[in-house]
Amino acid sequence: MTDRGPGMQRTHWTELAVPLVIIAITVYVLLRFSYDSLPQLGFLVPVPLAALAVAELVAARRVRAAVRHEPDAKPMAAIVIARCVALGKASSLVGSGVAGAAIGLLARLLPDVTNVAAAAHDAKVGGLLLLASIVLVAAGLLLERAGIDPGSGSQRHGGRAY
Repeated sequence: MTDRGPGMQRTHWTELAVPLVIIAITVYVLLRFSYDSLPQLGFLVPVPLAALAVAELVAARRVRAAVRHEPDAKPMAAIVIARCVALGKASSLVGSGVAGAAIGLLARLLPDVTNVAAAAHDAKVGGLLLLASIVLVAAGLLLERAGIDPGSGSQRHGGRAY
């Protein structure tokens, strides 16, 4: 692979912290005024994020094996690897935003958990959503980093992905 430009850079923690904080504050403020008019959250809310995280963990293992040319690895086209890297980067950002939303939800609900049954229920769902989003962030980062060729010297040149 030739070096024709800056390439896709590894996700930095600040790229994840900014949406997390902004969305957490926004959700908290919005829920301060409108929580009473919202329906109760269902326990299935975090399931899609958790399923995506599992799929990305599986994909990360396969991409890493292909990039490192492991003996039993099935070859993958470079464009597929690049798309996986982009998916991982996007998923880590989305997971960060959803984690911020869950934090905002929990910050709004935790003071009322002992007094209001709906708040206790929604706080449980918010906790599961926070957990699923953290797993999605981790899976996204692993998928993104799985596409980095260890022999390309990308570690020295800004951490460019495959």
